[in-house]
Amino acid sequence: MGPAGRSTKGTLALRKQYAIAGIVVAILVAALIVVAGSRSSGDDARSAVRQASTAALPGALSSSGSSTAAPTDYAAMVKLLSARFARDPSNAKTAMALADAYLMTDQPAKAQLLYTRVLASEPGNETAKVQLAMALHAGGRDVQALALLNGVLATDPHSQLGHYNLAILYFSQQKSDSARDEWQKAAAIDPASSIGKSAQNFVDLMEDSSGGPHPSATRGG
Repeated sequence: MGPAGRSTKGTLALRKQYAIAGIVVAILVAALIVVAGSRSSGDDARSAVRQASTAALPGALSSSGSSTAAPTDYAAMVKLLSARFARDPSNAKTAMALADAYLMTDQPAKAQLLYTRVLASEPGNETAKVQLAMALHAGGRDVQALALLNGVLATDPHSQLGHYNLAILYFSQQKSDSARDEWQKAAAIDPASSIGKSAQNFVDLMEDSSGGPHPSATRGG
């Protein structure tokens, strides 16, 4: 394989790595939002989101007296959430968190089933919709995922997670300009949130790789 071939292969691998990282960040943040919102005030929920990079399991999911799992111990998250879901399968918040954990452990089919189950009882659950889109994307169903995300954004143009997840889908399809635009929109909606910061990080990475800055929605460009 010549230098050009190796370069193309490396670029595609990097794209996939960025996309996977973005999915994991979005899923973990969404899980924290769902769980924190079920147990606390809005301020506490936002605080939990800000800790997304350091907390593996939300405090509400930790058993009394148990230690916190390592940040990448998603298998432990699945085990814990599965037990809780088995005890109370009608709890939509637990179902959502378990679906997120399934997606993080490369089990998109199981995630799809749970997101769909939540939407059957809560048709207006926007987080379930945008996360279902990621499960569809992970399962190779990009047409359905795109339709779902566009539907969410048509109803709520300020859905930060909707723009963020749409960027991931575009980026994995090598539509870099479209991905960057969606990440900029996500960052502009709430620059201080974990999703906003992550979105801006992706924009910065893309600017660095392209050899120069582009106008940024969060920098007045």
